[in-house]
Amino acid sequence: MVSRSRPLATVRAMAPPRSVFAFLVVATACATAPPATDASDLRPFFAAHGLPPRAQGPRPTCSIFTTVAAFEFAVAKVAGTGTRFSVEYANWAANAANGRADDGDFFHFATSGHERFGICRDELWPYAAAFDAKAVPAPDALVDGGRHLAAVAPRLHVRWIRPNDGKPGLDDAQFADVLRTLAAGWPVAAGSGHSRLLVGYRADPAAAGGGTFFTLDSALGAFAEVPAAFVRNDLYDAFVVEEASGAAAR
Repeated sequence: MVSRSRPLATVRAMAPPRSVFAFLVVATACATAPPATDASDLRPFFAAHGLPPRAQGPRPTCSIFTTVAAFEFAVAKVAGTGTRFSVEYANWAANAANGRADDGDFFHFATSGHERFGICRDELWPYAAAFDAKAVPAPDALVDGGRHLAAVAPRLHVRWIRPNDGKPGLDDAQFADVLRTLAAGWPVAAGSGHSRLLVGYRADPAAAGGGTFFTLDSALGAFAEVPAAFVRNDLYDAFVVEEASGAAAR
């Protein structure tokens, strides 16, 4: 506020030039502008942290692989180092938390399994060629899962972009949320007849739906691509594992 006792000439002399105000406006706009959503690619992050795609083999575990890959990425981002987690443990946890005995399951069962039992390192329960409904984690795997649950899980947050209501398709707001989430540096778990992790996007007028999504695909054990039309029209659910609010300050 300008002091009434200060001479007007002095006030004018102290006022910064218009160019300074213009610079401040532009700088503020740049600092607050959201990231561009027409191009993103998280594949180099997976490679840099030792987290290449893994293959599920003949087992129907694509949703479990996708969920584990989402947690692996998030942990690497908040902790600064890549850790391979056990798909077998995540599969057991999804069943144990929900009273089921399935090989592979829906995202909401897999995430609730993590919420209750955490997840252990892959070497403590490697992925098996065949499913054993009676298999349970060894004590050291359970301890490791508990440590993750206590030390790491509080730094993460599962956010549903599109909960599964039995009907396919994203609305405009949900599709835009997927693009913003990828642009902000977080992959999106995408559920359909086959689950994949969306790990990037490229605008492409020639592609169906106007763009192409990069995916981490456990059926292929590789990165792949799907058209934007598939993401908009064929997904039943989508979620992201991201840093919990306030976790960076801990």
